[in-house]
Amino acid sequence: MAEPQRLFTVARANRALPLVSRVVDDVVVKFVELRRLDGERKGAKHEHLETIERKMFDLEGEIERHVQELSAIGCDLKDPQKGLLDFPAKNGSRAICLCWMKGEARVEFWHPLETGFAGRRPVSELPPETRGEA
Repeated sequence: MAEPQRLFTVARANRALPLVSRVVDDVVVKFVELRRLDGERKGAKHEHLETIERKMFDLEGEIERHVQELSAIGCDLKDPQKGLLDFPAKNGSRAICLCWMKGEARVEFWHPLETGFAGRRPVSELPPETRGEA
């Protein structure tokens, strides 16, 4: 049986940010290195190809472990290059996502499931219970 999805309020998501932001920082750094190695691999001579691919394999494993760590916290990494992730939440009975991106000091945006990042709206629009103030 699947584990029930953890839901966040804005306050709870903000309390998770110190750990989440450290993990996301690691993901972004490793993703940039993975992209660099991929570019290097395209022009590599045969004798260097195996070393590059081994490094890429190791980085992919490290990134996957970080993604699993974020998932265990309850959030969903959407873009490893930008460090964009969602925290599942509810606005009344409607499922929504609280949206955070690397470099933001707090969770200040949310969006409906169907709009994604393009539909970001300020959390000040949400009712107090969704913000964790009730």
